[in-house]
Amino acid sequence: MVSDQTCVTSSKKKTYSSSWKIEDFEMRWDEKLTSILFFGTNFHGENVEWNFIVDTNATDCDGVYPLVQISCLFKSILKKQKVEVKFMPESNSIFGYIDSDTDFAFYLVPSEKEKWLSSDGSLELHFMVTLLHDVIEQTLPSLPPSTLAESYANLLQSEQFAELTITAGQQIFRAHKTILVARSTVFAAMFQHDMQESQRNEFTIVDVEPKVFEEVLRFIYTDKVKELPQMAHELLAAADKYDLARLKVMCEIQLFEG
Repeated sequence: MVSDQTCVTSSKKKTYSSSWKIEDFEMRWDEKLTSILFFGTNFHGENVEWNFIVDTNATDCDGVYPLVQISCLFKSILKKQKVEVKFMPESNSIFGYIDSDTDFAFYLVPSEKEKWLSSDGSLELHFMVTLLHDVIEQTLPSLPPSTLAESYANLLQSEQFAELTITAGQQIFRAHKTILVARSTVFAAMFQHDMQESQRNEFTIVDVEPKVFEEVLRFIYTDKVKELPQMAHELLAAADKYDLARLKVMCEIQLFEG
């Protein structure tokens, strides 16, 4: 048997927009500037705080070329959190994980300051801080169709563990007492009383044709019949005799529609 299962990992996102305008930035060239605290909440319900730091005295990794370092510093978080920080106007993005006091850095080249300074000499920074949370969605296997009727049909056909012998005309049937008792109040009453049939586990059907009784047994075991259109009248009488309410209604519908 093949059971299909699927798994999809998706991300929930919370995005916060932060802006910081530094007026007269060229006059503050030797300063290390810090923004206010921005804040949000992650998917664990924890407060997340961050601010931005502009350091005009940074250099490259070799300590040769001057750079303007713009850092995003996260604070006040207990659990590791996946994050994306997007910096404009450069449109650079950094993905990573944050916990307490984790920072991400972007760099601007001073010689290209005309690209990122406003006409009035101010520096306008815009950030998109996106908190990410992976969600694993698993589709459970679909419920297979019931095999109860098929199993009972096989049990009737195989006659395995059948303790009853039923004679109808010249045909002999083997059946299971517990199933007949569970399905028919007439059979239940028959086996509850100290009757000869109950003691010997065999009895004879005298007023139902063998082919009709075969369909009665099929219905008792599977809730289905094969020859309903051809013997609706006979099955209706048998259903009434053995108190098989569903079979009786099936026969009545067949006779009405037929």
